Amino acid sequence: MVGGIFLIYIKVKKITLIAIIIILTFTQIPTYTKVESSGNQEITKKRVNLTNTTSALQEKYSTYVDDSRKLYSGADILIDNIEGIVTDHKFLDVYDGKQVVRIDQNKEVTIRINAPESAFYNIGLSYIIDDQNVLPTQIEMQLNGQFPFYELRNLVFESKWKSPDVNPQDKYGNEIVPQPIKVIDWQEKYISDASYRSSEPFKIFLDKGENEISLKSTEGNLSFRSIRLSKPTELPNYEKAEVSGDNFIVIQGQDIAYRNDSSIRAGALFSVDLTPYQTDKRVLNYLDNQSFKRPGHLVEYEFEVNEPGFYYFGFDYRQNAKADFPVFVNIFINQGTPFQEFQNYPFHYTSKFRDVTVQDPVTKENIPIFLEAGQHTIGFAISLDHLKPTIESVERLINEIQSMSLEMTNLAGPNVDRHRDINVEEFIPGVTEQLFSWAEEMNELYEDLRVFNPTVNELGAFTSLKIAEKQVRSLANEIDKLLVRKNELATGTNSVTAYLGNLIQDINNNGLAINQFYFYQNQEDIPKRKGFFYKQFAKLERLVKSFGSQDYAVDNINPDHLQVWVNRPRQYIEIIQQLIDEQFTPQTGIKVDLSIMPDQNKLILANAANKAPDVAVGVNYALPFEIAIRGALQDLTEFEDFNEVKTRFPEGLHVPATVKDGIYALPDTMNFWVLFYRKDILDSLSLPVPDTIDQVRTYLPELQRRGMNFFYPTAGMAGLKIFAGTMPIIYQNGGRFYNETIGRTALNESASIEGMRQLTELFTIYNIPYDVPSFYQQFRDGSLPIGISDYFMYNLILNAAPEIANSWDIALMPGIKNANGEVERWSAGGAESNLIFKDSTKRDEAWEFLKWWSSTEVQIAFGNTLQTTYGEEYIWNTANMEAYAGLPWITAHKNVVIEQTEWLTEVPRVPGSYMLEREISNAYNSIILDGQNLRNAIDLASKRINRETLRKLEEFGYIRNGEFIEQYPNPEFTND
Repeated sequence: MVGGIFLIYIKVKKITLIAIIIILTFTQIPTYTKVESSGNQEITKKRVNLTNTTSALQEKYSTYVDDSRKLYSGADILIDNIEGIVTDHKFLDVYDGKQVVRIDQNKEVTIRINAPESAFYNIGLSYIIDDQNVLPTQIEMQLNGQFPFYELRNLVFESKWKSPDVNPQDKYGNEIVPQPIKVIDWQEKYISDASYRSSEPFKIFLDKGENEISLKSTEGNLSFRSIRLSKPTELPNYEKAEVSGDNFIVIQGQDIAYRNDSSIRAGALFSVDLTPYQTDKRVLNYLDNQSFKRPGHLVEYEFEVNEPGFYYFGFDYRQNAKADFPVFVNIFINQGTPFQEFQNYPFHYTSKFRDVTVQDPVTKENIPIFLEAGQHTIGFAISLDHLKPTIESVERLINEIQSMSLEMTNLAGPNVDRHRDINVEEFIPGVTEQLFSWAEEMNELYEDLRVFNPTVNELGAFTSLKIAEKQVRSLANEIDKLLVRKNELATGTNSVTAYLGNLIQDINNNGLAINQFYFYQNQEDIPKRKGFFYKQFAKLERLVKSFGSQDYAVDNINPDHLQVWVNRPRQYIEIIQQLIDEQFTPQTGIKVDLSIMPDQNKLILANAANKAPDVAVGVNYALPFEIAIRGALQDLTEFEDFNEVKTRFPEGLHVPATVKDGIYALPDTMNFWVLFYRKDILDSLSLPVPDTIDQVRTYLPELQRRGMNFFYPTAGMAGLKIFAGTMPIIYQNGGRFYNETIGRTALNESASIEGMRQLTELFTIYNIPYDVPSFYQQFRDGSLPIGISDYFMYNLILNAAPEIANSWDIALMPGIKNANGEVERWSAGGAESNLIFKDSTKRDEAWEFLKWWSSTEVQIAFGNTLQTTYGEEYIWNTANMEAYAGLPWITAHKNVVIEQTEWLTEVPRVPGSYMLEREISNAYNSIILDGQNLRNAIDLASKRINRETLRKLEEFGYIRNGEFIEQYPNPEFTND
């Protein structure tokens, strides 16, 4: 009997292996490289072709440029007869009395230009951007009907920004970062890489005669008055010269004249070596390295030279972004780079500010610069030229390793049996050699980078590369365990591709802080550092003054002022206070004191101790119910103009703050849930963006066959599955958690049960992952190329995944068709709220403040100021929908979010609703993880929910002696 079972097992195993071979033979699977075995050549060819399609990169610029083709070497060709080259005159406009071609958003213009010969040219535009959009204009460019290389799909044309003449101060006398001013002026720019991996303009090949160039704006607008065709330029080396004299010119790092990104800003440090300095007040005294950090960031300064002559050029800087590795900067004098040595000049790592003089990198001699008398400009732009080969190699490695990981998933499935032996080499010939090859390439990349700092044993900035190399070698040395350890290749936060992806992110962080720079002729004029005892005395002085009153502290109380606690960082509060001082107080006469909220969860205790503020701003959307049910908040419906204010926000956001017939908070910000998808991967699989959950289900076999999958939000919620994950499919099926009153839950009614069934079957039947520690990471590496997530994911991918920029997009949340054929897309959206305490003696003033703060004009002003001043990471997700439409988000994404908010709602917060959230989560976990029957799980959950609801209703006086005194209405039905 035992022998028979063993024989059957052997036959089944043999059949399984044969089936795997058949699948591998006839299935197009993305792979990593060509296989050397001659017997697999046809399979290899198919795999390589699919890899090229999957990457969706087509031809990159680095492979497009062909040294064998001719470079244009003639004189510059200026084409300013705009009317003569544009194919459609409706794009012609007049600006400053000059005829221009204007490209508005989503419009495409075609021009025809004649090239004197077939050659590579630099193509430049003289352009102007005349709107107040914070975001740069983005353009797609096609040549003769196609994209000759991938990078032309996204060209960036920046605006110019400047600061006001005087730095503003807060009410405590501290200087705050001023809001930059957009300069509407003509600029010159050559078509170049939007990622600024190269400082050189693109060389674009034009055929002799007429060439057709199409330009389409995907973000913002742009007008241009001329086009220039130029030859690639070569910079000369500097010439040695005698420097003599005693002239000294110093420029402070914070005195930025112009920059190409609004978020580049001055910072404030309490350091006696920085100028200016105050012991007890914050003053802006250096160029902030947290803002001047991205490739392509440009700052310009203006200075006056009284005496012409040769000068040396020195810096007082700090560069602590890249440990043991330099940050490279292009230096411009009067908008041009004077010498070869000023291109990609290295600023070496230093954790403290230090003085250096610009030197020849070979001879270590100071470089002299001749300056004429008069006005000059100097500019600094962060560059990545020396790191471009490394970045492209790392991106290719990521793509190849992901392809191998997908192939192994197809070989063994997503969940590998640790007790099953599979000879990987038999099915993927050459895999061991390939792993060692990758490890060697990583080592070579690391060694090539050491040339920039040969004095250290290890480059701290590239530790991720060494870790990835060691991990790949470990996998190669234990090839028999490769399938068991395959997650270490391309999935998870500690995988090889995760380390390589983080490396690319780190490479793009080039923070450089500048205290001051100077032109000098006598080294003795360079300012000396403060001595040890001077610094210690300054620290002691600061310590003593710190015992006084603190800025924005909750104990800074003026009984005549409105007291507002804000649950946000200092940067936000400074902007809000400035808006109050400039607008609200002059308009209303109401003076306001803002304070940084110490802990929002202690607001109830503060109210009990009679220390609550008049207004609290930015508290969690679920908190107002907990305070209001205890009688501590002001019912906002009592204000006669409340209904007008209420319409500023999506109706569903008022549900959590509703208690009986009253509404006790206004939404401040909103969350949103949308579909994230990798355009490159879906395009390669010929899959359109799914519109319904049913359509998602049909995609799963195609994705899973290639080792990929779909992400649903509950998979990213450790432990408790909050309403945002469990509610949508239930609501989309017409289900609800309560009926008109909350005495009994409606979870066990048919529509809710059907929603719960569809939700859990995604995991139990359709095999999407139920535990995903980081959707962000797996979205980056392509193993989860599609999924539903929220605002925080959006901000993260937008700003922390540069390697997939332009390869992803968002769409409406897939929903469920109702009986009328309409797709219902219900999703959560609660974020933060604003409230007024009932015991406030200034309730009318508090209401005036909340009306002002939530108004469209103020929300737009705040959102623009925040993002303009601090960058894209600070995108403001206001709950005022009219204001949201006016904020500087990517337009296409903003339109998706606005449409999704039509289906935005929240689960009501009522007595015992915390138990509802917990028990739905428990039922979900028991069905998916323990295999419990769905109806049994829901019945058990419903009993517990009803029991706790009745207990809480009794606590709050709705039930006495087991009898209802008053029914508690469901806010979803009363909030009309």
